[in-house]
Amino acid sequence: MQSNEARLGHFLQSVRGGALAFACLRVRDEEVAQDLLQEAMIGFVASAQKYDEEIWKNLLYKILGRRIADWQRKQIWRNRIARIVPFSRLSTNDDEENELVEFSAGDEEGPEQGHRAEQLAQHFEGALSLLPARQQEAYLLRQWQAFSVSDTATIMKCSEGSVKTHLSRAMQALREHLGEWIDED
Repeated sequence: MQSNEARLGHFLQSVRGGALAFACLRVRDEEVAQDLLQEAMIGFVASAQKYDEEIWKNLLYKILGRRIADWQRKQIWRNRIARIVPFSRLSTNDDEENELVEFSAGDEEGPEQGHRAEQLAQHFEGALSLLPARQQEAYLLRQWQAFSVSDTATIMKCSEGSVKTHLSRAMQALREHLGEWIDED
């Protein structure tokens, strides 16, 4: 029988990739996403022993979702302050643009398909970023992470009906934004 520490380690390794992708798409900055995921994992480990292993994934995503929401709130305030304080008075060290997670096409595709797939990925990221935060969260949890409606509702702290509404609206908006890309195939 594995120790609790070993089970936690194995669990965190198994969900890290999906959780990082989720965070990257939500905050659109890989370094920030890694920091938020690390904070969420630390918070998760501190409280995981209180819960059954079957709900660990839900618990981790709930904690990660809160960390992302907190970060986004701080960004809103930073942006408001930046508009109030003259730009020349702000001292920032990040003159570089935020790097986005890059999507690349598989090697088996030709250069034209690879370029088209890269363009579609860029358009998808852009369309996803236009969605309200709750719609993004519902879409990513349901469609990318394959959580059930019930689990998504638990993670998002809302009703199952709200999850379905957010997801439906997200899907409709993505279809509208990506229609030309989807219809061409």
